[in-house]
Amino acid sequence: MIETKTDALASILTAAIPGVQWETHDDLCDCVFQRIGFWTNPYIGQTMRVRFCCLWKELAKDYPDLIQEVPYFYNYNTHEYEAKPWEWNGEFDMPRAIWYRHLASKTGAPLAEIRQEYADQEPPKGVLRKKPRKTWRLR
Repeated sequence: MIETKTDALASILTAAIPGVQWETHDDLCDCVFQRIGFWTNPYIGQTMRVRFCCLWKELAKDYPDLIQEVPYFYNYNTHEYEAKPWEWNGEFDMPRAIWYRHLASKTGAPLAEIRQEYADQEPPKGVLRKKPRKTWRLR
C-alpha cells in the first residue's frame, strides 16, 4: 500500500509493465507530450525507463506554480504564440499518438473519443522534400 508521496513516486518509477517497452509516442498514456527517459547499462545489468510525462503531471499537482501549460504553440522562429495547430508537413508519416492529440486539439474532443473514432483510419503521410540541385561535383 502507498502511504506517502515518496512511496507514490517510487511506485511510478519502479512500475514494471510485463511485455511492454515504453517508447515515446507509444500512446500508453493520455499525456500531451509523451516523454520517456531511458537508461541501460550492460555492466550493471539494469535498465530503467521513466514516464516523465506522467511523473510531471503528478508533480504539477503539488507544485502548480512550477509548471506552465500554455494552450498555444510558441514558435521559436518568430517568437510568437500561434493559436491554431499546424497541419502535418513532416517528411515522415505522422505518428499515430501525435495524430490523436492533433485531432483532439483541433476538435476539443477527449483523447479517448478520438482514439475510438479514428482507430481504423491512417494518420497523414509524410511529404518528401525536393532534393537540392547539385551545383558542383567532385572529380
